Amino acid sequence: MQLYKKVIILLTVLLCGTSYEQIVSAPLNILFVVGRFPSPSQTFILNIITGLIDKGHNVFIFSFHQGELRYAHPNIKKYKLLDHVVYKKFPTRSSHYDIVFCQFGGLGKKILENRTLSQWLSKRKVVVCFRGSDITTADPNAYKKVFKKGDLFLPVCDYFRKKLIALGCSVDKIVVHYSAIDCSKFFFAIRQKPENDSIHLISVCRLVKKKGLDYAIKAFAEVSKKHTQLHYDVVGEGPERIYLELLIRQLGLQDKITLHGWKSQNDIVSMLNSAHIFLLPSRKASDGNEEGIANALKESMAMGLISVATWHAGTPELIEDGVSGFLVPEKNVYKLANTIDYIIEHPEIWESVGLAGRKKVKDEFETKQSIVKLEKIFYTLLGTLKETHNNDMVNDEKVISHGEDVLDGEEDIEDDEKDVEDDEEDYGEDIEDDEEDGEDHGEDGEDVEDYGEDVDYVA
Repeated sequence: MQLYKKVIILLTVLLCGTSYEQIVSAPLNILFVVGRFPSPSQTFILNIITGLIDKGHNVFIFSFHQGELRYAHPNIKKYKLLDHVVYKKFPTRSSHYDIVFCQFGGLGKKILENRTLSQWLSKRKVVVCFRGSDITTADPNAYKKVFKKGDLFLPVCDYFRKKLIALGCSVDKIVVHYSAIDCSKFFFAIRQKPENDSIHLISVCRLVKKKGLDYAIKAFAEVSKKHTQLHYDVVGEGPERIYLELLIRQLGLQDKITLHGWKSQNDIVSMLNSAHIFLLPSRKASDGNEEGIANALKESMAMGLISVATWHAGTPELIEDGVSGFLVPEKNVYKLANTIDYIIEHPEIWESVGLAGRKKVKDEFETKQSIVKLEKIFYTLLGTLKETHNNDMVNDEKVISHGEDVLDGEEDIEDDEKDVEDDEEDYGEDIEDDEEDGEDHGEDGEDVEDYGEDVDYVA
């Protein structure tokens, strides 16, 4: 059969003048399944969507909930993505999807365990990402059916790959696929210690326990006793804000620490450009919640900041301690404070650490390379080369990359599951607080997916 297909391909090349590469790269039709769109903290998902569109693939989006536009990423408008999203009703009347791409484990569970969708899903490949609390806080039996029915599972770090295996997922169905960033959006600059100005520390993340910001604030308090010209900016929102504000007041740091709330992408880049040290002392939460590899760390490293994080989950896969950044034990104020003090006292290392951090991100966590790898993963999963460019899509569907007709055939999806609470990280990698629309700015898995709330299942 494989020989027959190859012969057909070669005949097509000879008779039609079509190159082998063109046939291999025929566009895929991919349906993204997300909990909320747009979501200001899920830039990691947006990067995948726009990256696939740039490569010529046909991307569609199904979202359980409509997100707010206040802090919408500029690419939402640039790619006219809001014109191509289907909300609440699953588009089962469309038959041309090659891949159904669920962005969090909980979303994959909701889709794959819906009996009404079984027949429809059996005719296409289902891929599920695992990004954070969707895997680290999962019940041991939570994904039994999902592992059996799903075709491929993409954890965002090797640490999560091992957890999937421990939960019973077949090794043959797992491929690690790191979340990536567009390095061209985060311009690099060598950091230099200011002589007469403040040294700026910054964190960009959801204000949740897993981020360890209370430890960052306590460590900052210790360091600021010795180094008075310091300022710490925290960008993000979340359920820990009131506690953090109280802690800042108790330590008398109101003039030295600023909680900014959420900022636009441009504002965040501007603030990162003005900062010197990036803090993200992540820790395992009491419920077992962990993050994979925070995209905010990748962004800061891409810009040349000296990043300080912890020996937490997948973070050591990004940061080599003392080379491309610094790692300290979780929940250790003393070690964190000492490391910050060491960085301040040794400005001669800033250039080499900044350059190493940028190189690490550009070599292994850059969007363009990540998309090429994802393409190969998808084509391998499909098992056969698509032999034609499928541009004559179903009439009732609008294709994002080609701007064709709008999809309007749908079936109701019903939400009979409990809302996921306080889930972070890209679902997590970070999925936090299922009820809230925040997550670390661009972190893997720290977004509250909110999937399943007020949703109707396929009738």
